[in-house]
Amino acid sequence: MIDHLHDKCASTLLKFKVPHLCLGVVAASLLSASAVAQTDSSQNTLNANKDLRPNILLVMADDLGYSDLSSFGSEINTPNIDALATQGRIMTNFHVASVCSPTRASLMTGVDHHLSGIGNMAEVVGLNIVKNKPLNAPWGKAHTYDFDNIPDGYSGHLSDKTATMPELLSDAGYHTYMVGKWHLAYDVKAPTKKRRTWLNIKHDALPYARGFEKSYALIEGAGAHFAPSTPPTPLDIVHYAENDRVFPAKELPKDFFSTEFYTNKLIEYIDSSRDSGKPFFAYAAYTAPHWPLQAPQADIDAQKGRYDEGYDVIKARRLAKMKSLGLLANVSEPNTGAIGPKYWNELNPEEKLREAKSMELYAAMVSNLDRHVGRLVAHLKDIGEYDNTVIMFMSDNGAEAAPAFMFPIPGTKVDNSLEAMGKAGSAVAYGPRWAEVGSAPFRLFKGFTGAEGGTASPLIVKLNGQKEQRPLSPARLQVTDILPTVLNMAGVAMPGTRYKGKDIYQSRGVSFLPALEQKDAFSSVHPKGAVLADELMGASYVVRDNWKLSQQASMGKVPVFRKDVPWALYDLSKDRGETKDVSAQHPKIVRQLKSDFREYVLQNKVIEGASSANGR
Repeated sequence: MIDHLHDKCASTLLKFKVPHLCLGVVAASLLSASAVAQTDSSQNTLNANKDLRPNILLVMADDLGYSDLSSFGSEINTPNIDALATQGRIMTNFHVASVCSPTRASLMTGVDHHLSGIGNMAEVVGLNIVKNKPLNAPWGKAHTYDFDNIPDGYSGHLSDKTATMPELLSDAGYHTYMVGKWHLAYDVKAPTKKRRTWLNIKHDALPYARGFEKSYALIEGAGAHFAPSTPPTPLDIVHYAENDRVFPAKELPKDFFSTEFYTNKLIEYIDSSRDSGKPFFAYAAYTAPHWPLQAPQADIDAQKGRYDEGYDVIKARRLAKMKSLGLLANVSEPNTGAIGPKYWNELNPEEKLREAKSMELYAAMVSNLDRHVGRLVAHLKDIGEYDNTVIMFMSDNGAEAAPAFMFPIPGTKVDNSLEAMGKAGSAVAYGPRWAEVGSAPFRLFKGFTGAEGGTASPLIVKLNGQKEQRPLSPARLQVTDILPTVLNMAGVAMPGTRYKGKDIYQSRGVSFLPALEQKDAFSSVHPKGAVLADELMGASYVVRDNWKLSQQASMGKVPVFRKDVPWALYDLSKDRGETKDVSAQHPKIVRQLKSDFREYVLQNKVIEGASSANGR
C-alpha cells in the first residue's frame, strides 16, 4: 500500500515538476489523510452501532437527612449535587423505608420490602429470636418463629421471587455496575460455638449474583471508612465482595477512604466498556455519611467552628432557608422536636466541644461526598456521556440519631477521645439533637416509620438531555416507584408476575418519567385514592391522598407494646410536620385508613411484632 502510494505520488508530482525532496512529506500527508478517512469510517460505524438509550447513574447517600444538602436548606456546601438540581428537578415528597436494607430491597426490586426479603433488618430478626421475650413476639423459641422457620420475607437477603433492576437492565443490553453498600446478602441462621452471630453471608445474594456485571460492595450494614486501624475497631471487622470474591476489610488498600475509593472504582468500571456501544446502569451506593463519622483531615478542618452555636440556631437557619426555597409549602408549622438528653445551653463546655465536633465530622463527610459526586459528573462530561445520562440522587432513610452500634469483638479497641474523633480507630455518631436538625422540618428520624422524618428523603432527578431547572414537585413518591421509572427510561417492559420461568412478585410502583418530562410543575403521580403504606419494627403509616394515619411511639428508653400505641391522623396538605393529630375530628377517615392498612398487611405478608420501635 505504501509503495503503491509512493509511486503514484512520485509520478503525479514529477508531472507538475514538484521537487523530489517533497515527495516523502506529501506521501506522509496522503497517508495521514487515508488514516483519517479510515478513522472517520470506523467512528461512523461505531456511532451507527451505538445504543442511544440513556445511561442511568443512581447515587444513594447513607443516612443523609432531608435538610442536609444546601439545595434542601443546609449550611453544608454541596455545589456539585446542587448543580444536578439546577439542570434537573427537586422532588420534595419522596419516601423510603425508615432504615437502610428495607429501602435497598425495594429500590432494587420495585416490590414492598416485606415481599422482597427484608421484612425487617436481618440484624433485628436474629436479635428478636435470641432475646425471646414477650416484647419480641412473635419471634423466639417461646413464640411462633425460631431460626428454623423464618418466613421468606424476613430471611435477610433478596427473595428469589423478585427480579432486580440490574437483572432486567442487563437482560435488555445494559452494562451494570455497582459500588458501595449492599446490605442485602445475609442469611439469618442460629449461632453456633464456632460462629457466634446469626448473620451469615449468602453468596448467591451478592450483587454479582443479582445482575451486576461488575461490583465492589460492603456486605454488612456499616463499616469504617478508612482501612482498619491497629488494633481494629469492631467496625473494621467487616467484609467486602469484589464480584464473586469475598474478603475481609484487612485486605483493603492501606490508603482506602470509602467515598473516594468507590468513586475511583465506578469510574474504572464505566471506562472498561466505553467502546462497546452499550449504555450503562451505575449504582453508587455510598456509605457516607453513615457512622462512624470519619473524614480526611482537610475536610474536617474546613468545618471548624461552624457548629459552635448549637442545634437550635442551625435548625432555625435551615428552616428559614427552606422556606425561601419553597420547600415548606405543605408545612404550616415545622415540628419543634427537642428530643435528646440536653438542650444546648444545658451542656457543659466539654460536652459542647464534643457535640460541635461531631457535627463538624458529619458535615465534612457530606462535603467530601459532594466533591466525589462532582468527580463522577465531571468524568461523564470528559468522556462525552453526561448529556445522555440520567442522574438520580437520594438517601436511604432519615437522619440517624442512634449511637454507633458495634457487636463486642475480642481484640478490638475504639478511641473516641476528642483528638481522635474522625480518624481511623474512632467510632462516633452525632446523636438525636443533630439528627433533628437533619430531619427538619419533620418529626423524628431514622428508624421511626410512622414519622415523616424517618421516611422523607431528598430526591433530585436530572434527565438525559435536560439543560434547565424545572419546578420542584410536591408529588408523593415511594421508593418502589424508582424501578418502574428507570425501566421506562431504558425502554424496558415491566416483567409482570413471571421472570425467567419463575413466579415473582409484581411491582406496584408507578413510573413518574412522564411527569418528569413535563416542563411545568406537577402535584401527583399516583392515582387519586391510591393507598401507600409501610410497617417496620411495629411502627406503621398508611397514606391515602392528603390523609396520613400513623402508629408511632414517641422516642424513649423503655420498649412499648404496639397495642398501647394510639393511631394519629395528619392532614398532609398542610401539616407534614405532624404537629396536629386530627383523628378525633375525622373518625370515618380513621376507620377507612385502618381498613386500608389491614389490607396492606395481608397483601404484603407483614408479620406485626408485639413491640413498637421507639428508639435504636
